[in-house]
Amino acid sequence: MPASIKDPAMSLDLPLSRRGALAIAAAGLVSACTRGSPRTLVIGDQRGGIQALLEASGQLRDVPYAIQWAQFPNAAPLIEALAAGAIDTGVGGDAPFIFSLQADAGVKAIAAFRAKGDAVTVMVPGASAIRGFDDLLGKRVATPRGSIGHYLLLAGLKRLGKPFDAIDIKFLSPSDGRAALASGAVDAWAIWDPYAAIGELSDGMRIVPIDRSLTPGLGFVFGTDAALRDKRPLLVDLSARFAAARTWGETHRDAYATMLTRQTGVPIAATRRYLNRSVNVPVPIDAALIAEEQGIADLFHAAGLLARPVQVAPHFEKL
Repeated sequence: MPASIKDPAMSLDLPLSRRGALAIAAAGLVSACTRGSPRTLVIGDQRGGIQALLEASGQLRDVPYAIQWAQFPNAAPLIEALAAGAIDTGVGGDAPFIFSLQADAGVKAIAAFRAKGDAVTVMVPGASAIRGFDDLLGKRVATPRGSIGHYLLLAGLKRLGKPFDAIDIKFLSPSDGRAALASGAVDAWAIWDPYAAIGELSDGMRIVPIDRSLTPGLGFVFGTDAALRDKRPLLVDLSARFAAARTWGETHRDAYATMLTRQTGVPIAATRRYLNRSVNVPVPIDAALIAEEQGIADLFHAAGLLARPVQVAPHFEKL
């Protein structure tokens, strides 16, 4: 069975290597001998992540190397584990990637995909008077620090010409954010699927319509410098399998939903809901994509979340 981290919601103010070490120690993820094996790929995954998709699409059949899975609640601790050398590769969103670059922690984006649809959104209680992004001004909104939900809020404020503190952002893990909204401790929750679909169906939460152009919707397959040096053929193979699985998932959503629910425990109705409202498609790593990621880094720096400007281009590597 894969190891698991139980939503640590660690602060992004700790040094990156320290955070990664804490996450790894808490989870007891993988042994040093397994990580060092040139024929074993240690893959970090998230709830509703890539393992189910690869299995459902048949892309885990006849893999010519061993795979060990390590499960994380969201992208931030996954990237921390990458930076600490506890895993070889994993998948995460565009915003959390930026924070790893401050420490030049040896994490590179090696393949990319783009979400098309409503994967990242803002949730409110069903009876809330909040009807649009403008209504979030002055409100308490939960989201994980440095997440794609956090970026969505900052990008919306920038477009409105408002200061970044015009929304009272509360930094909470996905599970804590859901609980805070359900209890009334916050007014809204900037989050992504499957959490959004669960909130809709289980808690009666409602999606606030927002401008989808606020977020690029980028996600990446990551690799460590050590894995790129020692396990590049394995990373090439995994990236190809992942791209094929993404393409398969677009036309086999029910089979994907069944496997995903089996692995995550998310109710099948919620799984079907979010799979039917957004898709992830492979996209090339090119100058335009890198420019989009640079824009995210620049916005986080302008908001005071990065200690120094970050140049993202050196942290991409095409396989």
